[in-house]
Amino acid sequence: MSRRSRLTGGTALVTGAGSGIGEASALRLAVDGWSVVAADVDGAALEALRGRDERIAVERCDVQDADAVGALAKAVGPVDRLVHAAAVSYLGSALGQERAEFDAIWRINFLGTVQIVRAVVPGMAERGRGEVVLYSSLGGWVPARKLAAYASSKAAVNAFADVLDQECRGSGVAIRCVCPSQVDTPQYRRIAAEDPAATAHRAGMPVAAVVEEVERSLGRKGLYVFPGAAAKVTVRLKRHVPGIFGRILERETR
Repeated sequence: MSRRSRLTGGTALVTGAGSGIGEASALRLAVDGWSVVAADVDGAALEALRGRDERIAVERCDVQDADAVGALAKAVGPVDRLVHAAAVSYLGSALGQERAEFDAIWRINFLGTVQIVRAVVPGMAERGRGEVVLYSSLGGWVPARKLAAYASSKAAVNAFADVLDQECRGSGVAIRCVCPSQVDTPQYRRIAAEDPAATAHRAGMPVAAVVEEVERSLGRKGLYVFPGAAAKVTVRLKRHVPGIFGRILERETR
């Protein structure tokens, strides 16, 4: 199978499935005929999700815990698609955010990514097929005030995904690193309520639109997926006219 070929079914493992993008991904995959294992640290949210579609099985897992991630991978068995959406974000300045909170964001967002990839992707490579969808963020490309921990952890995810993509070439495993802008999730709404300037005073795009763009991306080449016009334009502005973009960002995040 070509590395860029799109799989049409099998077993999907979705992390962060208790809410937001992970929840929407699990439900979409179930509707599309996949056997879905939904993982999250929130057991109550998982039970609610399981009640919505009989094709979804649930496993409680904290991606910070390497042993728990290993046990999850063993329990699920061969995975055809990994959707890693588990992540957290808390507002805090670069110099003032409590270290315990800062470190927790990194353990979940970055080390959680490393651990789930190492637990699942070697098996994909051995079988010569698989799809890996890692949810990063536009914040990893365009950091904003009060999001130092979150933005830096997502920038690390981007770098890890880039190297992973290089190392998986020719293996039959397709890698996608998804970098949406603002997305209408419970976590995003919480941050927007705490400090509207941290989200540039913008409403989030629908979760379903993000998931749909990821589905389309699996039928073409390319590591990075930037759902929505705003994300695509923002990355281009930052890259090509950084001075102008910096002034725009300064104005919008006041």
